[in-house]
Amino acid sequence: MLCNQSAGLIARYIEKEGISTVCVSFRPEITELSKPPRILAVKTSAGKPLGNPGDKKMQKKIIEAGFRLLQDNINDTTVAIITNKPLKFFIF
Repeated sequence: MLCNQSAGLIARYIEKEGISTVCVSFRPEITELSKPPRILAVKTSAGKPLGNPGDKKMQKKIIEAGFRLLQDNINDTTVAIITNKPLKFFIF
């Protein structure tokens, strides 16, 4: 399993090369320490960033939320939290 903070560092490097990224994290407070451009905070358990196997509805919701994050203009780190309500966005 890739460490939440390492994923953020890798995302920053990939972004510098011109490829947009979204870090999907169940521990956004840790991922945010490495200042990736975008974090999608999910309420899942470790090792299941897209939810439980076979839960197509949740997996689709998470993937679509990631695409929505990619469409936003950002200046610093953007964090989106998935809940049963619309996404909430926070800028750090």
